[in-house]
Formats: sequence, C-alpha cells, structure tokens
Amino acid sequence: MADNALQRYLAAGETLVSNILLHHYKEVGLTTSQLVMYLEFKSYQDRGVANPDIRQVAKNLGTSEVQVFDQLHQMITNGLVEQKMKRQADGKEDAFYDFSPLVNRIALYGEQQATAATASTAANERMQTFNQLEAEFGRPLSSMEMQIVNDWLDKDNYSAEMIKLALRQAVLNSALNLNYMERILQSWDHQGLRSKHDIEEHERQFEERRSSNQANSQPGSKKLRGPKIPIYKLGE
Repeated sequence: MADNALQRYLAAGETLVSNILLHHYKEVGLTTSQLVMYLEFKSYQDRGVANPDIRQVAKNLGTSEVQVFDQLHQMITNGLVEQKMKRQADGKEDAFYDFSPLVNRIALYGEQQATAATASTAANERMQTFNQLEAEFGRPLSSMEMQIVNDWLDKDNYSAEMIKLALRQAVLNSALNLNYMERILQSWDHQGLRSKHDIEEHERQFEERRSSNQANSQPGSKKLRGPKIPIYKLGE
C-alpha cells in the first residue's frame, strides 16, 4: 500500500517555484491568496494545460469561482497577468491567462536585489578603506585625501583590496602618505597586477630574486648594514 501511495505521489508531478517569489511575493505585489492561486494555475500550465477549468481550480483551492475570477481581475489590474487568446487546432480561439508579467517582475526584482547587495558591499568596502587609512595615519583624512581615495575606487577602478595592500607597503616602508601609495598602485596597474594573489605573487618573486642576488654576491664582500630592503620596489 505504501508503494502504491508513493507511486501516485510521484505520478502527480511537481511544480517548480522560484525562491525569490516565495520569499518576496508581497514585494512584487501579490497577496498570499493570489500566490497560492498562481501556483495552482502554474501546476496545470506546466503540464501543458494552458487554460484549466476554473471550477476545478476553485475546488482545489477550497474557494468559489467568483473569488478566483476576482483575484485574477485584481492581478490583471496590477499588471501581473494578462488574458490572451490562443488559436486551437480546430481553428477556434480560446482565452487563457498569461502570467509572464508576474515572472518578469520577479526576475526584475531579483536583479534589483542583486544590484542593491553589490552597492551595499561596495559602500561597506569604501568605508572600511577610509577607516583603515585613518587608523594607520593616526588622524582623520582631509576632504582632499578622501577625494583622492574616491577617485582611486571610482575613476581608476582600484579595488579596496589593492588599496589595502598599497597601505601595507606604505607602512612597511615608513612612507605613510597617499602620494607614495598612488605610485605603488600605478606601478601595479601598469604591470597588470589587480588581484591580491597576483600582487602577493609578484612580491614573492621579487623577494626570491633579491635573496638570490645576495647569495650570488662575491665571497668576503663586506655587507652593509642598514634598513631592510622592502619586498616591493617602486619602478620595478
């Protein structure tokens, strides 16, 4: 008996629903009743029944035909569904409900949410960049300095990660000023170094070459003591 019940369950099919719709149906203009009704229509249309019997739809929803038509009318008024005509094989035309406007609104809402999330992330990264600079400089940035950093992000398209790495180099070399950082960023950009991985790999290779040059120096030569040579060298 259990096997038969499972077979009937599987034979009934499934209706795929976007999570954006489930989580944000109110934001796109649907009521809970309209959402359930749309899913009922979709379950038929996904199986090739473009125009299901309204009486059966109402029965499945436990409501009346009048209420189904009323909900459809409200959705048409709100631009979420359109009533169209479709020519049948016998030449007759039959009306059906097209939910494409609802689907398009859901897709647009998803795109808007993604854009908003990206903008929020960028704003947070910008603020973190300002905070990191002020923490290392030990003072608030001037309006001119803030404009320079904004230009790095907006005009030069330097990432917040690049600016953070340039700040690290400025700290290591005891050269805490934006002019020094800008020369570093321009040098990286000129060499096509844009990601954290590429920049750190470039530094690693430079350090290896520096160590190799020291090892190959003439034996017995007097080593000069001084400040440690930074991993990054401008103009390389």
